Parts: sequence; C-alpha cells; structure tokens
Amino acid sequence: MARVPLLYTAITGMMLFASPLASATDNQAARLPAVAQAFQQSEPDSAMCGARTDVLNELAQQFREKPMAVGQIDSSAVVEILVSDSGSWTIIATGTDGQSCIVSTGEGFQSTMLVRGVDA
Repeated sequence: MARVPLLYTAITGMMLFASPLASATDNQAARLPAVAQAFQQSEPDSAMCGARTDVLNELAQQFREKPMAVGQIDSSAVVEILVSDSGSWTIIATGTDGQSCIVSTGEGFQSTMLVRGVDA
C-alpha cells in the first residue's frame, strides 16, 4: 500500500505534500515556508487532525500501526511514532487538548539499536 509523505504545518493548518527524496539542502525544502504562506488564507478543511483516540483507531484499522515511541515536544505537545509490522509508519503530534494531527507518513521503517562509538 503506497503512502504519500505529508507535512502538516501548524501555522496554516494545511497539508503540504513533500517529496520523499527531498533533503534539507533541496530547493523544495527552502520553498516550503513560501508555500505555507500562500495557503494561510485557506481554510484547514484538508488537515488530518482529530481526537487522539480516533486518529489511533483509524491508523490501527487502516494500516495496522501501533505506537512505538513517544517524546515530549514541550509542555503543550507530544509526538508519537506509530509503526506496522510491514514497515509503514506515521508520526503524530498531540496537544494538551487531546487533538492529534498527522505530521508525516512513510514506509520502510527500521528499528535499529545504535551503538555509541568513539566519535559519538
């Protein structure tokens, strides 16, 4: 099942499509703020947000993804990584109001234990 990487901007409440091969040095990455500004006048009707329980249930049902990791962004939000056995993954951010938004999605997730080296 193909998944399209998405970038959710909290500023605009809009979903922006991002190239799966884009890097931080890419021209596309540099254009994202301009694209977000262009969408500021639009309504957030395409935002992929909802109550956390609803978002988790939908991801479990459609993609068989379950929470694998969680981290605190700040005092008002946490980020979670959900992963399926087939390797599909979704990152969601959840605010203190219980609302979650999809930040990004993809395929080919690999969990590896990094070994601290001399240069680490």
